[in-house]
Amino acid sequence: MSADHTRDPCPIVILNDFGGAFAMGVIGGCVWHGIKGFRNSPYGERRIGAISAIKARAPVVGGNFGVWGGLFSLFDCSVKAVRKREDPLNAIIAGFFTGG
Repeated sequence: MSADHTRDPCPIVILNDFGGAFAMGVIGGCVWHGIKGFRNSPYGERRIGAISAIKARAPVVGGNFGVWGGLFSLFDCSVKAVRKREDPLNAIIAGFFTGG
């Protein structure tokens, strides 16, 4: 397994990973809360209930995913800078620090 040396510098990677994680969280939140809002609404108002739940909760889920992705990327870049190596142990350490 070889290291990926074509990746952007760390400040750009952190922002890119934050945006990607936010987008994944919003998409997942739309699916999850759309179904949840649909099921919990009374008959005849299910579409409106699904849309209301999506508008209320999907951005929150996206923000949470974005923070987790940004923190992981921040810790990954920090560990790379401290260790001066690019190996799988960096991701393990970054995941440990991200998880708390």
